[in-house]
Amino acid sequence: MDIKKAFDGLMVETDRHMNLVARGQSFRGFLVGFKPQEFLVIEVPISTEVDTWLTVGNAVMGSFCADGTLVQFKSSITALLKRPAWLLIVSYPSRIAKICDLRSSYRAECSIPCTLVTVSDFHKYSALMENMSVGGCKCVLPSIPPSQLEKLSSEKKVLLEFDLPGSRGKKGFFGEIVHMSCEETKISLGIKFNGNDDQEALEELNEYILKVVNILSS
Repeated sequence: MDIKKAFDGLMVETDRHMNLVARGQSFRGFLVGFKPQEFLVIEVPISTEVDTWLTVGNAVMGSFCADGTLVQFKSSITALLKRPAWLLIVSYPSRIAKICDLRSSYRAECSIPCTLVTVSDFHKYSALMENMSVGGCKCVLPSIPPSQLEKLSSEKKVLLEFDLPGSRGKKGFFGEIVHMSCEETKISLGIKFNGNDDQEALEELNEYILKVVNILSS
């Protein structure tokens, strides 16, 4: 992957945040600058725990989303400056690896209770999300009466409300049912998100998926 393009995408598209791992510990940082082919400057949390992880010479792994693609790099710590903010200096990575395309291919396995609301009549169904991406999810409902099933099968626009693990407050995403399958004890819905005006909620969803990807790739 082209390194300059990847970092340009990071600066423009993701509000400059990245997930970092040092000495097996995960934390969040913000890219605040870099000198091509020499070093990166990353603002990190002020914490005694973080301080113990960031010894000069130690390896550090970073991941971020650029143009909808999750990428990862390995580097080493050059310095940790503590004034005026905690700034981590790491060597400029020689290689950036593509992990996955979050927008189209990767779905994080999950088990998150949710409420599905049909936009036409505001009918609410208790459901469970079994996987999700920033573009959509698989949602499973328990068996419902035939009359409700017939009505649901004609629906297209829905609202999903759920509590995202590690986040505060209920999230709401509008979507469209693009696939439905029925078994004896459950109904599976493929839902495509139609975009969301709540950019903070979208960023938190993206961050949750990044964490799942990091766990699976570590």
